[in-house]
Amino acid sequence: MRLRTALAATAAAVSAAAVVAGPALALAQSPRDVAVTGRPPGDVTVAGREPSCGDTAARDFPLRTRIVSGPAAYHPGAAPSTWYVDLTNTTRHPCRNIHPVIVVADTSGTLTPAQVRLGFSTAPGGRPRPVRVEHTDHDEIVAVLDDDTDRAFAGFAVPPGGTVRVPVHLAFAADARLDELTAHAAVVQRRGDDGDWVGASPSYRFALVAPERPPGILPEELASTGRRAAAHVVPLSAVAATCVALGATAVYLTRRHHRR
Repeated sequence: MRLRTALAATAAAVSAAAVVAGPALALAQSPRDVAVTGRPPGDVTVAGREPSCGDTAARDFPLRTRIVSGPAAYHPGAAPSTWYVDLTNTTRHPCRNIHPVIVVADTSGTLTPAQVRLGFSTAPGGRPRPVRVEHTDHDEIVAVLDDDTDRAFAGFAVPPGGTVRVPVHLAFAADARLDELTAHAAVVQRRGDDGDWVGASPSYRFALVAPERPPGILPEELASTGRRAAAHVVPLSAVAATCVALGATAVYLTRRHHRR
């Protein structure tokens, strides 16, 4: 199961995410080693251990993974946007105990875990489950889609030839820097005290941009309180002068009519 070139640069970050998630997600072989040597982890049968997802000697991952419906832009401080990690089982056997690992990298390398709000749902429309977000030495943000508060959650199960859609909820704090970002989804199958890499998505690129201004408002008007309102409100003195003029005209016309 050789990692794709696009994911090789984030291999160390994903390895760190596995360590953060606990010993149950420790991998038998690091993804960097797999990418360099081309040798997949050995499949050792252990009593009570989850059967391997697919053939560990195969060249391709058993789970075809992609990120879909991701917005092209996020606004710092806005509500979470939802996109999906689609997991398609290309084998004839079920793949159980599956955990996607989300890796986010920003161009400037200044993004911090405190600025990222990330969660997932076990099914579309399900309640959001927050996940732990960590930072790596490679200036990447990583999060394992695993609910630490619900020990009954044993990962996703993908039936043979089937597809499971995992909703991911992502938002950024108001103080996050405007930047270009990239996200990947690496997929791990937990197997006892270690695990196998079983999927990797192509890149999902997006940007952190400033909120759009309402149409017709200039930047200096947003910075100057009350200027826009003053431009559209008639002064009271002008209204009073108009009323006096109308009153005088009415009196003049009335007197002229009486004289006639």
